[in-house]
Amino acid sequence: MKPFLFSLFFFFFFFQTQIVFSATTLSLEILSLLALKNSIVDPHKFLHDWDPASTFTKSNYQDPVWCSWTGITCHSRTSQITNLDLSNRNLSGTIPPEIRYLSSLVHLNLSGNDFGGNLQAAIFQLSELRTLDISHNYFNSTFPPGISKLKFLTVFNAYSNNFIGPLPEEFIRLRFLEQLNLGGSYFSDRIPSGYGSFPRLKILYLAGNALEGPIPPQLGFLAQLERLEIGYNNFSGELPAELALLSNLKYLDISSANLSGRLRPELGNLTSLENLLLFKNHFTDQIPSTLGNLKVLKALDLSDNQLTGSIPQALGTLKELTKLSLMMNKLTGEIPQEFGDLPNLELFHLFNNSLSGFLPQKLGSNGLLQRLDVSTNSLSGPMPPTICNGNNVIKLILFNNKFQGLLPASLTKCSSLTRLRIQNNGFNGSIPAGFGSLPNLTFVDLSNNNFTGQIPEDFGNAIKLQYLNISGNSFNNPLPNNIWNAVNLQIFSASSSKIVGHIPDFDGCQSIYRIELQGNSLNGSIPWKISHCQKLLLLNLSRNSLTGIIPWEISVLPSITDVDLSHNFLTGTIPSNFNNCTTLENFNVSFNLLTGPIPSSGSIFPNLHPSSFSGNEGLCGGILSKPCAADTLAAGDNEVELQKQQPKRTAGAIVWIIAAAFGIGLFVLVAGTRCFHANYNRRFSTDSQEIGPWRLTAFQRLNFTAEDVLECLSMTDKILGMGSTGTVYKAEMPGGEIIAVKKLWGKHKDHIRRRRGVLAEVDVLDGEMEARVADFGVAKLIQSDESMSVIAGSYGYIAPEYAYTLQVDEKSDIYSYGVVLMEILSGKRSVDPEFGDGNSIVDWVRLKIKSKDGVDEILDKNCGAGCGAVKEEMLQMLRIALLCTSGNPSDRPSMRDVVLMLQEAQPKRKLLESVVGRCGGHNVGGGGGGDILLPQKPTLET
Repeated sequence: MKPFLFSLFFFFFFFQTQIVFSATTLSLEILSLLALKNSIVDPHKFLHDWDPASTFTKSNYQDPVWCSWTGITCHSRTSQITNLDLSNRNLSGTIPPEIRYLSSLVHLNLSGNDFGGNLQAAIFQLSELRTLDISHNYFNSTFPPGISKLKFLTVFNAYSNNFIGPLPEEFIRLRFLEQLNLGGSYFSDRIPSGYGSFPRLKILYLAGNALEGPIPPQLGFLAQLERLEIGYNNFSGELPAELALLSNLKYLDISSANLSGRLRPELGNLTSLENLLLFKNHFTDQIPSTLGNLKVLKALDLSDNQLTGSIPQALGTLKELTKLSLMMNKLTGEIPQEFGDLPNLELFHLFNNSLSGFLPQKLGSNGLLQRLDVSTNSLSGPMPPTICNGNNVIKLILFNNKFQGLLPASLTKCSSLTRLRIQNNGFNGSIPAGFGSLPNLTFVDLSNNNFTGQIPEDFGNAIKLQYLNISGNSFNNPLPNNIWNAVNLQIFSASSSKIVGHIPDFDGCQSIYRIELQGNSLNGSIPWKISHCQKLLLLNLSRNSLTGIIPWEISVLPSITDVDLSHNFLTGTIPSNFNNCTTLENFNVSFNLLTGPIPSSGSIFPNLHPSSFSGNEGLCGGILSKPCAADTLAAGDNEVELQKQQPKRTAGAIVWIIAAAFGIGLFVLVAGTRCFHANYNRRFSTDSQEIGPWRLTAFQRLNFTAEDVLECLSMTDKILGMGSTGTVYKAEMPGGEIIAVKKLWGKHKDHIRRRRGVLAEVDVLDGEMEARVADFGVAKLIQSDESMSVIAGSYGYIAPEYAYTLQVDEKSDIYSYGVVLMEILSGKRSVDPEFGDGNSIVDWVRLKIKSKDGVDEILDKNCGAGCGAVKEEMLQMLRIALLCTSGNPSDRPSMRDVVLMLQEAQPKRKLLESVVGRCGGHNVGGGGGGDILLPQKPTLET
C-alpha cells in the first residue's frame, strides 16, 4: 500500500499546483486507476507505465498524463477516460469497487485474463457503458444484480467463465442490447421466456452451459436475430416451430443439446440461413425436403442423430453449399448425383449410414473438394475419376464399402492428399505408382482389397509417410528392396498378401516400430541388419517359409516387446543373448526346426507360456520340463561312477547308518527342547518379541531406529489391517511421527519370496520417493519359483482368472490398471454397494454401456464430463479401460501398448471451439473487444 499512498500524495500535491482540469472528475479517475493497479497482479508488468510520479518528471508530458497509459483512451476534447482495454494481459487478482469512478467509460474490456471470484457489481454503476467484455476469465458464483443499470449497453460478452445459477432475467430490461454472450459457464435451469423480448438483439449465445428444459418458443420472436447458438446444453423436447419465424437468421447452432422428435419442415422458411448445425441430438424421421429452399445455405450438419430415409434430392440444388455432414445416422438409399455438380462443395461427410449405389461420378470436379468421407456404408462402383481435380483433397476416406475397379491414376498426382483410407473394399488391379512421391501423404491403408501385381517402389521414397497397410491383397510379388527407406515410416503391415521372395535388407528402417509380414510366402533368412530398426517394438514374421537361424541382433533391439517367428522353418538355437533382453513381453517361435536349450537365466523367458515353443522337437530345458541332452549325459556319468564306487562303500555303510541314526535322534531331542521353550516363552512372557535379523534401510533422514519400530509390533490395538503378506500396524515414534509398519508372515521360503515383493514395491517409489502407478500388488510376485496358494491383492482390482488359477502375469496388472482408469473416470471406488452384491466397477461399467445414456452415468461430471470436448477425451480413456479389463487375458494389451494408446489417442471429436475456452483454451469464441467472435465447428477426424 505504501507505493500506492505515495503516488496518490504526489499526484494530489502536483495536481493542486499544476493541473487546470476539473479536479473533481479527474482526481476520481486517477484514484480509480491507481486502485485498479494496486488490486491486480501483473506478472509481466504490462501496466508499468501506470505511474504518475515517473510521468510528471518528464518535461514534455501531456495533460492529463494517464491518457497515454497502456490500455487507456481519453475523449479528445474533455480528456475523460472513455475506453479501458486490459484484454489478454495475463492479469489476475480482483477488480476494486473504485472502478465506479470511471464514470465516462464507454468501452470496458477485461477479457482473456485470470480474474476470479465474484464479478464486481460496481461495474454496473458505469452508466455510460456501451460494450462490456469479461470473457475468458474465472468469475464465479451467481451473476450479481444491477446489470440493468447499464441502460445504453449494446454488447455484453461473458463467455468462458464459471458462473452458476439461473440465467439473469435482468438482461431483458436492456432494450439497446444487440449482442449477448453468456456461453461457456455453468448456468443452469431453463432459458427465461423473456429472452424472446429483446427488440434489437442480433446475436444470442448461450452454448456450453448446463441449461435444461424445453427451448422457449418465444425465441422465435427475436425479429432482428441473426445468430443463435444455444447448443451443448441438456434441453428436452423438440425444436420449436416458432424458430422458423426468424427471417433474419443467418447462423443457427443447437448441436449436442439432447433434442428429439423430427426436424421441422418449417426450417425451410429460414431463407436467410447460411449455417444450420443440429448435430449430435436425437432427431428421428426423414430429412425434410424443404431444406432445399435454403438457397444461401453454406453449411449443413445433421450428423450423429437417428435420421432415416433417403437424402432429399433437393439438397443437391443448394449451390452455395460448402460443407455437408450427414454422417452417423440411419440413412438409406442412393446419394443424389446432383451433389457432384455443387460448385462450392469442400467437405462431404456421409460415413456410418446404410447408403448404397454409386458415388456421384462428378464429385470433385469443382476443384474445391478437400475432405470426403463416406466410409462404413454399402456403396459400390468405381471411385470418381475427378475426385482430386484442383489438387485440394486432404482426406479421402472410403473404407468399409463395396467399391470396385481400378484406382484413378490421377490420384497419384494429388499432392494435397494426407490420408488415404480405402480398406475393406473390392478395388482391384495394381496399385498405381506415384503415391510415394506425394509430398504430404502420411497415412495409407489399402488393406483387404483385390490388388495384384507389383508393389510400387516409390513407397520407399515417401517423405512423410508414417503408416502403410497393404495387407489382405493378392500381390504374388516380392516386397520392393527399398521399402524400409521411407524415412518417417512407423508402421508397415503387409500380412496375408501373397508376398513372395526374400525379406529385403533392413537398410534405413530408422523410424519404424511395427512390422507385420505374417501369413505370406516369404523365404530365405531373416536379415541380420534388423539391428538397424532401433525403434522396433513389434516384429511378426509368422506363417511364412523362412529358413536359417534367428538373428541374435533381434535381442539387442532396445525397445522390442513382441516377436512372433512361429510356423516357419527356422533352424539352430535360440540365441543366448535373449537372456539379457529385458523389454520382451511376447516371444513365439513355435512350429519351427529349432534345437538346443531355451534361454532361462533372464527375467522374461521363465514366464512365457510353453505353447510359445511347441512344435520344435529339438528344444529343451526352460519351461518345457524337458532336460537337455547334456544334462542327461551328465546324470548318466554320475550313475556309472556311483556303481564303480559301490563295493568300496559297502564295508562302511552299516557304520554310517548307525551314526546317522544317532545324530538324527540327538537333533530331534535338541530341536524339540528349543521348540518347547520358544512356545512357552511366547505364551507366557509379557515382553517377548521376534528377534532379528532386522535391517533398517532409510531412504530419507529419520528420527527413529529399528528398535523403536519393533516396540510397536506387539500391540494388537494398533493393527490397521491384514493382507496375504503380513499385518500392518500403526506406530507412533518417539519424535511424534506416525508411520505404518508391515510385519511379514512366517516361513523362511515365503519370507524370501514376499521380501522380494516388498523390495519390488520399493523399486517403484521415484526420485522424490513418491509411489508410481506401476505395481498393483500381484505381478511383483511372479518371480516366485512356486505357484501361489493364496489370493493376494485387493478385491475389486484382481483379474478374474486369478481367482481360480492362482496364476499371475503382466496381464493381471493390466486388468488392475484398467480398474484404476475406471475409478478416475467415474469418481467411484472399485467396489461400491451401488454396483450390487458381488459386482465390481468393471461389472457396473459394462452393464451401463449397454443401456441408453449409460455412458453419461459413468463419467464423472466433476471431472468435466459436462463439457463436450472433455467428454470425448474421457470416452477415449474409457475405451482403453475396457480393453485393459477384458475377460480374456490375451485380449488385454501390453502396458507398452497402453502407453502408446494414451499417447496417440487424439479425440475423434467434433470440437466446437466455443467449448474449448471453459475447458482450458484461451482467445476462442467471444474473446476480445468489439464484436463477439462466435466459432464454427471443425470436422470429425478420421
